[in-house]
Amino acid sequence: MMKKHLHKITQILDNLSQSLIIIFSIILVIIIISLDFYITIDLGISIFYLFPIALVTWYGSRKIGLIFSVICSLCWWWAETNISQNPQLWLEEWNAAVRLSFFVIVTYLLSELKAAYEREKKSARIDSLTGSVNRRFFREVLQKEIKRLSRYNHPFTLAYFDVDNFKIVNDQLGHNQGDYLLKAIADIIKMSIRQTDTLARLGGDEFALILLEIDYERANGVLNRIKTELLVMAKLEKLPISFSIGAITYYTIPESVDRAIEEVDHLMYDIKNNGKNGLKHKVNNEINIMK
Repeated sequence: MMKKHLHKITQILDNLSQSLIIIFSIILVIIIISLDFYITIDLGISIFYLFPIALVTWYGSRKIGLIFSVICSLCWWWAETNISQNPQLWLEEWNAAVRLSFFVIVTYLLSELKAAYEREKKSARIDSLTGSVNRRFFREVLQKEIKRLSRYNHPFTLAYFDVDNFKIVNDQLGHNQGDYLLKAIADIIKMSIRQTDTLARLGGDEFALILLEIDYERANGVLNRIKTELLVMAKLEKLPISFSIGAITYYTIPESVDRAIEEVDHLMYDIKNNGKNGLKHKVNNEINIMK
């Protein structure tokens, strides 16, 4: 039960903007300093300053965490000097410096942990060779788009790319040339799409592309431009390759992620089985074949 509640709290915090996190943390600081000031007995309340410091460090940045560390140390010092009846020279200042050092160390460690977490999170969803997302994350993005289509009726286009004769490149020119080619393909596609679109390497020489909130005509223009640029690259590099592309623009909700992938994969293999080097783009029940 406790784990479930913590998960819900984390989800709420993940969805808050950095500004709201900072405002919430400031409110926490005000509450803590009020308790520190009005409770005259020594309850070790200063430890609770770690909550707002941790929040702004994790959901903000190390810089904001350090600023809050200084603010929280000053707040503790102000409360102590105002409630102490017999303040000793430099004692509160020394204690405030010790707390500041502790807060700074926690901020630094937490920011390093966050950086390591982000690197691990990125590596879990990014293909290391091409910098595109991997199959697992691609499926997650596609699932989100299907849900968004069901809510807001925003169309999206799903496309599959396969490099024709890629095995010849690997066999005759070596795997290093094959890796170079895959990176070049990913770079060309990325330059032709928006940051909101998603390019994935599904494995081997297969790529998938999700174009968001785009109708059939615009998507078709993007896919044809990508295909042309890929063929130009292949010609300049003198590589015996071409590209088979299957695509579907969805105006209605597909049955499932697996069904959507199966449909577009089928279109791509239709091209490969009928001479290769083409684009088959479907919308509803209409299919347009372009060689």
